[in-house]
Amino acid sequence: MQIKWVRGYGTVNLAVPSLWFVQGGKNTGKSSFLEHLGELNLARGHAIFDVYSSRDGESLAWLRSRWAEQKRVLLLKGPGVDVCCSWDVKDADNVTVKDFDSYDLVISSPPLYLSMDQEYTLLAMVFDKLYTRRLSWNRIIYALLREASGFFYSRLRLLEDQAAAKTQGIFMLREMRHCGLSCGLDAIRLLDLDASVRAISDYLVLKAHGPMTIGAELRWLFRYFTPTSMMAMPQNRFVIITRTGGVGYGSFQMPVWHKRLKENILNAVGVKIEYGDVPRQAENRGTYVTVADQEHAQIIDLYLNHGLGMGRIAKQLGRSSATVKNQIDMHNSSIDKLGYCTACRRVKAPHEAEKAQR
Repeated sequence: MQIKWVRGYGTVNLAVPSLWFVQGGKNTGKSSFLEHLGELNLARGHAIFDVYSSRDGESLAWLRSRWAEQKRVLLLKGPGVDVCCSWDVKDADNVTVKDFDSYDLVISSPPLYLSMDQEYTLLAMVFDKLYTRRLSWNRIIYALLREASGFFYSRLRLLEDQAAAKTQGIFMLREMRHCGLSCGLDAIRLLDLDASVRAISDYLVLKAHGPMTIGAELRWLFRYFTPTSMMAMPQNRFVIITRTGGVGYGSFQMPVWHKRLKENILNAVGVKIEYGDVPRQAENRGTYVTVADQEHAQIIDLYLNHGLGMGRIAKQLGRSSATVKNQIDMHNSSIDKLGYCTACRRVKAPHEAEKAQR
């Protein structure tokens, strides 16, 4: 990355956790820039967590980069998806903070999940673990979030309240440096993200914005750059504003391994996927919340493996004893009729053919 500073003397410091916000129109190299930042972080011994990529599996292009040969790679997937490849694979709901110390490149890509809801719900849980349990750290994790809206939609999957999800998401982005997380987000419009996010960004990177306005708050940039030059920058060019007021015009080397338009990246990197039945998610019916397949499997596991009674299971999961008993009865009844529990099979739980009896 090369930068010519036109105001002040800015610096780019990758030795400390930072928040990067990249804005630009479609096909302007936003993802390529975030990937380039990822390469710079990997070269310094940091880890990468690539999430919320495009639906065609853009983030899987890492697997044909030189980093996939030099570094330890882990792919995250959703329950009910079988992935056959040359790299380690793990269900996202079983990921631990320790995994981010054991691997250098952790990739979560939409084709590895049964649905968008499953992907966003599980990734929100992963970020919660990193945020609440990574109390000390020896190296930075650079979270490449790509579409910023995905991060906030993910929070909404857990909180089910738009205002609360937005508030919590902004708070997490502001505080992630304390758990050793750098973040790179991108958006098409500058105003797509709340002003609070723009205000806490350590680096604001502007790509070509086309006919869209850059907003009144940044029109002062026209003292240093012509409107035409900012509307039509080449994909490998950018304008950068640092938190300390430095302004520069830069260039970067676009990753040669970046996914190409129309390319089937799964075939290109040798990843094969088979999808099972879609697990049922919990639904809010107003007066009660249904039991998701994953929670059903957890009830059976607590009853069989841990020897907990229905009352203790109910207390641990925040359910009634009647709900727990009903799930156990449904489990046993399904096995009697079919030879397996349909809910357990959908999430590939180990007790699908074992009746919950003592």
